[in-house]
Amino acid sequence: MTITITEMRVLEVNTVALGIPLRLLMEAAGKSVADIIANNVPPDPEHRVVVLTGKGGNGGDALVASRYLSRLGYRVEVVPAYSPHEIEHPDTRFNYEVVNRLPSIKIHRPRTHEAIEEADVIVDGLLGTGVKGELREPIKSMVEKANSVKARLKVAIDTPTGLNPDTGEVHGVAFKADITVTFHDVKPGLLEKIEYAGKVVVANIGIPREAWTYVGPGDVIHRIPKRPRDAHKGMAGKVMIIGGSIRFTGAPALAGMAALAAGADLAYIVAPETVRGIIASYSPELITLPYKGNYLSIEDIHDILEYIDTIKPHVVLIGPGLGDRPESIEAVKKLLPELIKREKYLVLDADALKAVKVDETTFEDKAVLTPHRGEFKRITGAELTGDLGKDGETVMHYASKLKSTILLKAPVDIISDGVNTRYNRTGNPYMSIGGTGDVLSGLTATFLAQTKNPFMAACIAAYVNGLAGDYLAKRGEKVSPINMIKVIPRIITNPLDTHLETYISGRNYIVS
Repeated sequence: MTITITEMRVLEVNTVALGIPLRLLMEAAGKSVADIIANNVPPDPEHRVVVLTGKGGNGGDALVASRYLSRLGYRVEVVPAYSPHEIEHPDTRFNYEVVNRLPSIKIHRPRTHEAIEEADVIVDGLLGTGVKGELREPIKSMVEKANSVKARLKVAIDTPTGLNPDTGEVHGVAFKADITVTFHDVKPGLLEKIEYAGKVVVANIGIPREAWTYVGPGDVIHRIPKRPRDAHKGMAGKVMIIGGSIRFTGAPALAGMAALAAGADLAYIVAPETVRGIIASYSPELITLPYKGNYLSIEDIHDILEYIDTIKPHVVLIGPGLGDRPESIEAVKKLLPELIKREKYLVLDADALKAVKVDETTFEDKAVLTPHRGEFKRITGAELTGDLGKDGETVMHYASKLKSTILLKAPVDIISDGVNTRYNRTGNPYMSIGGTGDVLSGLTATFLAQTKNPFMAACIAAYVNGLAGDYLAKRGEKVSPINMIKVIPRIITNPLDTHLETYISGRNYIVS
């Protein structure tokens, strides 16, 4: 198994969300490095270990390692690339202050190249996974100096400085290690450039399995693309919602407003002409497009496809407020192959799910289905047991057969694309009211437009939707679709702070 840097950063944030400070991971990382050095070069006061440190988390790992190496009996010297006031990472600053108080460890002036000469062991804690393009000063010169020294052992922390951990690319110069001590799992770039990475050793630093099993704020922070400075209207997502009927006008409006709150630039609602004005009245930001009649029917497909071909939405959401009249379900059945042919990303919710049946429908891995447990049984014929592990396997099986992502709505949501399965435990019983599922489908559509990844979109949407309800409950506010929509922008902007405020300090509203 390998892990990308984005995946690693997701895990780190989700670990913090579980109440585990990054400082504990840094401590475990530094100790692992020291132990591996001791296994290769026996501790001896005559063995001079030179530790190169940067200003980020990699430098903090190196400073922890220097403390453990000193305790083992080595002669330890630290050569920082930057002055103390330039250290950016708070845990690295903390560990610098600790080491600075220890007479057994010598800290040189920043960029003292002469100190690297005649080292028995050189530890690279300069940059690690933070590399972006070609190395710049002062890092570049320090790496070149370290490479020119014939030490007994050269160890890189997590990734050799200058080596892209995802691709293995080296732009100009990179640290040449005998051993790379990488954390949690192997980064793919290390396997591409063994001449720089040397022997790769994976160290367990205590990231819990729950950091991946359950969706968390790290997924929001690191999976949703940032808006570019030259963004233009529509770039962050055009969502089209096909829904609404003479009986249900609020559902498509809630889905559209949730989509906009999540960051979509444009939300179009295709609805019956008779209710178009009602739906439009919920918000001036919603763009309504009519078809004739009170309900969706096969005769409306031509007009809907014209809208889609003209507007070119990134995602089409079908279902909120659609109604379960037979002619509407037949219209969805006729519409789905046309949308799949056009390679549109899809989200299917509510009554639109009645058009789906295992062995009759597949979605070419471009759709998210959002059934509750009863709808899941109707689609698949499968009975869920209540055992999370077994139900996860069942959902994964049918996601594979449907070639889609299934977001099973339950006290603990199950999300699977047929290969990967994750769980979401945000949400509370107050969210059983009408409309929260429409908010979820709108979120899913926006995140799918932004990520182009149905599985990740479903994971993030389930988490954000549940956190919105839990955040309101924690504050003693009414849990309602409109109030959830109001707090969604805050959650997306500050997911970790909101998560910690909701769950770590005070009562925990997670339903498990």
